[in-house]
Amino acid sequence: MTNSLESRDVSMEVEMPIPGRIDRCFSTIGCPNDSLEDVLQLAGRFRIRCLELRSLAGRTDLADVLASEPGGLGGVRQRLLAYGVSVRVLGTSFNLVGHQPGHWQELFEFASLADALDVPYLRVFGGGAWGTDLTDSDMMQAVRTIRKWRAERNIRRWRTQILIETHDVFSASKPCVRLIELLGEPIYFIWDSHHTWRLGGEAPAYTWQALAPYIRHVHIKDSIDRASARHPCTYVLPGTGQMPGREVLKALKQGGYQGAVSLEWEKMWHPYLSDLSEALASACTNAWW
Repeated sequence: MTNSLESRDVSMEVEMPIPGRIDRCFSTIGCPNDSLEDVLQLAGRFRIRCLELRSLAGRTDLADVLASEPGGLGGVRQRLLAYGVSVRVLGTSFNLVGHQPGHWQELFEFASLADALDVPYLRVFGGGAWGTDLTDSDMMQAVRTIRKWRAERNIRRWRTQILIETHDVFSASKPCVRLIELLGEPIYFIWDSHHTWRLGGEAPAYTWQALAPYIRHVHIKDSIDRASARHPCTYVLPGTGQMPGREVLKALKQGGYQGAVSLEWEKMWHPYLSDLSEALASACTNAWW
């Protein structure tokens, strides 16, 4: 969906056309050591049409990994086409607040890779930590960072655009809305529905109502109230925990969302998790898609 605040230059270009339905997707954070071929075969098994790339073959330097594939990036494009799969998001580690000067080059390399593979979105983080507030100075740094990115995007004529994940200090709708207001024009988000629910304390319908015009991609995962090594909760198979996943899907369908819902099975950070294939099967069985 579009917003009346959007301008027509490439720096505010609306994302590439997407199917008029909700697509199933998964992030390779769930199978971090798999090769591209492994990932494509897994997608084929579950009839998944789009992917979110965060890691491949145990690495996150995706530009180098994909360039080393047979035939280079041209070969990657051909294999994606052969499997009928597109890449919807490339996952970067860039932070709007707290990044270092050298981090810009990494973001620009991801942007070039995205355009080479027709990937419409780059995931970035807002920064900060949940439970703390960004200062006014921090928020203005985020605004300046977005404007710098858009200026560079306009100069280089990149088609891809950044999406801010509802993560860290942006794990609720209020700071996201504040950022939009300070920026004075739309900025788009990956709605990590688990974060806004568990950390932000928001029901899915509430977050959707607050951010619907700005949501371009959605993450799902499930958890229970039991501490794990890294979090006060433990991730579990989709549909077996406490996360109201079906409420997320209901809000998206009723709101006319056209995009992807991506299972973010964080095995890269949480080795206790089972194989991604089991999580995908559980998401299907429990009607989370």
